[in-house]
Amino acid sequence: MHFRILGPLETENPDGLVDLGGHRQRAVLAYLLLQANQVVSTSQLLSALWADDDAPMTARKILQNAVWKLRGVLSRPPRAEQGPELLTRAPGYLLRVPQQRVDLLDYRQRVVTGRAALAAGEVERARRSLGEALALWRGPVLSDLVEEGICWPELTALQNRRLDVMEDHFEAALACGRHQSVLPDIESLVAAEPLRERASGQLMVALYRCGRQAEALAVFGRVRAALVDGLGLEPGRELHRLQQAILTQDPTLEAPRTAGTREQTHLAPANRGAQPPAGPAAVPTPALPVPAAPGPAASAEPVTTPSAPVAPAPRIPSPARHESRTANVVMLRFGLGGELGRVLAEDRDRVLDVLTQIAREKTELHGGRVTSVLGSTVLAVFADGADPADIAERAVRTAAAVRDNLSVPTGTLTPPQAAVRGLTVHAAVASGEARLPRRPCADSPSPWGGGRLVDTCRTMLDHVQAGEIHVCDETRRHGERAAAFRRACASALAPWELHALHDEAADQPWGRADAGVHVSELELMQHTLLHTRQRSAAHLITLIQGSGRARTRLLMEFQRRVEESHRGHVRVLAGTVPPPPTGDPLAVPAEILAAYCGIEPDAPEAHATARLRATLDGLGPADGADLYAPLARLLSPGPTTGAAGTGEVLRAWGKFLARAARKQPLVLIWDDLQHADDALLDVVERLTQTHAGVPLLNVVGADSGLPDRRPGWATAHPRTVTLSLSPEAGDALDRLLESLLPPLRESEVA
Repeated sequence: MHFRILGPLETENPDGLVDLGGHRQRAVLAYLLLQANQVVSTSQLLSALWADDDAPMTARKILQNAVWKLRGVLSRPPRAEQGPELLTRAPGYLLRVPQQRVDLLDYRQRVVTGRAALAAGEVERARRSLGEALALWRGPVLSDLVEEGICWPELTALQNRRLDVMEDHFEAALACGRHQSVLPDIESLVAAEPLRERASGQLMVALYRCGRQAEALAVFGRVRAALVDGLGLEPGRELHRLQQAILTQDPTLEAPRTAGTREQTHLAPANRGAQPPAGPAAVPTPALPVPAAPGPAASAEPVTTPSAPVAPAPRIPSPARHESRTANVVMLRFGLGGELGRVLAEDRDRVLDVLTQIAREKTELHGGRVTSVLGSTVLAVFADGADPADIAERAVRTAAAVRDNLSVPTGTLTPPQAAVRGLTVHAAVASGEARLPRRPCADSPSPWGGGRLVDTCRTMLDHVQAGEIHVCDETRRHGERAAAFRRACASALAPWELHALHDEAADQPWGRADAGVHVSELELMQHTLLHTRQRSAAHLITLIQGSGRARTRLLMEFQRRVEESHRGHVRVLAGTVPPPPTGDPLAVPAEILAAYCGIEPDAPEAHATARLRATLDGLGPADGADLYAPLARLLSPGPTTGAAGTGEVLRAWGKFLARAARKQPLVLIWDDLQHADDALLDVVERLTQTHAGVPLLNVVGADSGLPDRRPGWATAHPRTVTLSLSPEAGDALDRLLESLLPPLRESEVA
């Protein structure tokens, strides 16, 4: 199968031309051929198929379908041994095709060969090779798709580089004494590109050699007038010298007596603005210098600076339909790491579709609109409303809602962790003036998706770590009534990071007071905390829920509310028990202890023990010496000394929690406690009874495995309660996890 793009797009096999299908499929194939044998990201393809302001919500699905259909076209018989392959390769697709089967690749190789020969002074071989390269062109590149509205920068670059190759070919032909045969082509190029000084100099030489001296001088006059009138510039020194050589009938301008004669001359102009490339030096011919050309290892088509701008200007929305308004943009980026494994490698796009839908739901709940989805990045705009503080609050709450719906609680010193290993959420929010449509259509996305504000947000997002939400200074000022922010040193553009939201939950529909399915459980937990503080009495709450996802979010929401409403008066420590045999049963007690002491995860052991001693001293002298040794073992990376050692460590840990709660009321939040071993379960269950007179609230989340293992868990004990949670309908995390399971589908999908 052969592919031709230097002209109308054509694909041919031994049976004739191949029907590629509709416009979208042909455009996808054309763009992949422009980058043949290279990975093209999904975001690049989406940008090529749609401008930012008119991409439909289903753009990714349309692209997937086009790729799927193209695979069917490329696999049709007859199949060659080295046929083309359209492969899925992160972060997009790869079209693998032999070089000799694509006219663009063949053209580039011939250009490399011709320029190498030109640099070596082998002008006849250079003329043939460059002529064969140019003969592959059948018209403007992808002319059929251009007629249908395609406008890619790659096409303009190819056309410009073709002009450079034409000038190289003229140079070789003049050096071979073929000025008469090449004259019509040079005249056509100069007529189309009057500001290209190199081609104009070549035309002057060809005319002079044909005995048309006056016309050669007239070419100089036209070029000079065009440059002075159009750009206010004089022609370059080389063109002036060529004019003087014609006036004085310099003998070096005569055609070479034999092809390949090599004499030094410097009369023809070089392409102004181009830099001399690395590689062999240029070797000029008697009548016209051979231009400096790249060596064999250089690029096939170096980009030169044309004399006149040729790239199309970007499309600018009509001023009559747009207006400047205060807006907030939220940019979300989903990271999909290798931990997601083989399923993700095969179905990455399907998972991104689910994540995009979650982002869209949260955006619309808070009164915003998703305007662009490019790859794993989602852009949302908030502009409806006159109050900048209201707009900023909705934008920040949306970013938090998306992150928190895909996260689980961790210690208070770090952002929430991903609910699925390998999935990360990064978010940035920026405020400012933006050009927006006056009346966006209610049933379609706003056509606006770019501009300076979006560029600022994109730059901020590049510095955001997993689980963080960064905001610009203006967003922070407008959003202070709704959230607390802290300094972030990642970027000067985003000096602030969201720390906590105030009052209502981040995931509530905008303008509604509904607190969600588990509002009664939240109220019970908050009331229990007040009772714990007021009466200095320990309590235990156990939440049982089968799938665990609604339970996890309920625990996370409770933690958020405690940190906001009891800020500075209650200490919250949280952790998730890892399943055996992947995790250490003492991992969460160690994490809780380290968080309380302010010990970073990678801190040296000497620093950790010093922080532990200082913390124990701060809690008072009682039992400090007895607690230090076992707690130091808990923080050390080595194993404890068997069951007896584990029991001693956990008893010391329980005493430490009681002392910490006496100094400041303490809330412990556990998730997946069903994975804990018996020793840890014993300590957690008995904390409420052993230390009944301290303000300690122990909140436990587990699945049905916990009551199965411990039928009498927390029963017949005062100050304990167990709640069974019903699953939430339409759970976003449920949809995400379901999307990671292979669906019933065709054997091959995009």
